[in-house]
Amino acid sequence: YTEVNLKVLTGQQIRTVRGYSGGNVIINYKYEIKEENPVIDVCKTADQCFTVINTNRRAEWKHDRRFSVYNDRSAGLLLLFIRDLNENNSGKYKIIVKVSEDYSFFSEFNLDIKKEDCCVKSISLSASAGGSVNISCKYPQSHIHDVKFLCWRSGADLCAKETSVKESRRWRDEGKIRLYDDREQQLLTGSISHVTEEDSEYWCGVQSDQGHKIFITRVLISITGTDDFLSDVCLASCCLNVEIE
Repeated sequence: YTEVNLKVLTGQQIRTVRGYSGGNVIINYKYEIKEENPVIDVCKTADQCFTVINTNRRAEWKHDRRFSVYNDRSAGLLLLFIRDLNENNSGKYKIIVKVSEDYSFFSEFNLDIKKEDCCVKSISLSASAGGSVNISCKYPQSHIHDVKFLCWRSGADLCAKETSVKESRRWRDEGKIRLYDDREQQLLTGSISHVTEEDSEYWCGVQSDQGHKIFITRVLISITGTDDFLSDVCLASCCLNVEIE
């Protein structure tokens, strides 16, 4: 026979992850594994799975259709990103961790995708290079007391930098981003200063009390006058060099 030590945890409930049509979600999954290379599957049904194969390289996003996974082995943290949500994506999902051929365990969550009329799916803005741009995003009433955030997307990095605000009607300044949450109006407003071509895409969203992030409104920024801005920078640099010499 083979002896098996079974540890049963109580009070573990299947959590529900709320999302909105046209948006995205990021789900945090914490695990404790001592093995070197566990294989992780994310499945909706038995034939709809996305496999994460661990390597010894640094953690990075792995993409498969609308799923992206970031596995931080040192922290035992798995981030599951699901993009372009629609109501058909609702259902039960499993995160399966295969420790060996004989041993695996899984965690389940219910994904509940709603169509919310209050919120715009995408906003297009324009700004001059080096200038500022104002943003304004509505959010559902059910998230009034949740943390609001503005997330900057850079290339394959789905959330390269995040600025959040936890209190109502109090400005939050962080770097070149200012945020303000008016809970009575269900409105997240703010500004981004010193914009460059890298500031082309942001997302407005909320973070639930269970930890997952809900991306609601995509903010696309068209940067104008880039050539003039670069010329001014070069001219200022040349002038500075002349004065120093």
